Amino acid sequence: MRTRQRLSALKQWTYERLCQGRMMKAPAEGMDITQIVRQEPQVFLAWQPTRPDMTGLLSTDPLSVCPGILIMPGASYAKYVEEKRFDRYNNVRRGQELGQGLTVNILFSVYEPGVRLPGFIESAGRPEGLDMSKIIEGTEEGLFTLTDWMDDCLSALIAEKSIPHSDLFLDEANLAYSLYTDQNFVVDKRPLYYGFITAKFNCYADDRANPMIDDYLK
Repeated sequence: MRTRQRLSALKQWTYERLCQGRMMKAPAEGMDITQIVRQEPQVFLAWQPTRPDMTGLLSTDPLSVCPGILIMPGASYAKYVEEKRFDRYNNVRRGQELGQGLTVNILFSVYEPGVRLPGFIESAGRPEGLDMSKIIEGTEEGLFTLTDWMDDCLSALIAEKSIPHSDLFLDEANLAYSLYTDQNFVVDKRPLYYGFITAKFNCYADDRANPMIDDYLK
């Protein structure tokens, strides 16, 4: 199975398990906090979509793809099975059939401008402007929305262990998660909130014979 097929299957699984039917907060046009917008999250592979800016150059717009999930392939082994501790003692031989791996970093993005209380939106029409006492600072709400979504992903991966329509099988020992950090510090992009899940999958290694070597051995 080729990488294209594996990533496509993982993207479909991610959409069905984590996005389909889920309505989450999204930025309104012009970042208008008096407008409540909810939409179904999107899933992207490797890079977020680009669009031309005012100069005509292509650039990414994080607000236009939030809420969303970005699946980024990482460095992976083509054919390597690591011997585990006590394998020899227990007479365990790990075959190379599942020697190929696929490591992915899954980036979650959530938008939370603040929790709007009753009367906040109506105050937009007042001469004195918005009543900011009717909106609660959204850091905790954004954090918990993000971690709840990531927990859903972790639970689904551990429960199912494999990705349908592919040969991907989860390596549970290498499943990790964290907030988006830079040099060990959490990156502050509020009102956007980012978190990572790093997952390693085992898959079947491509085992092909070299005719020249076969002829030489014969």
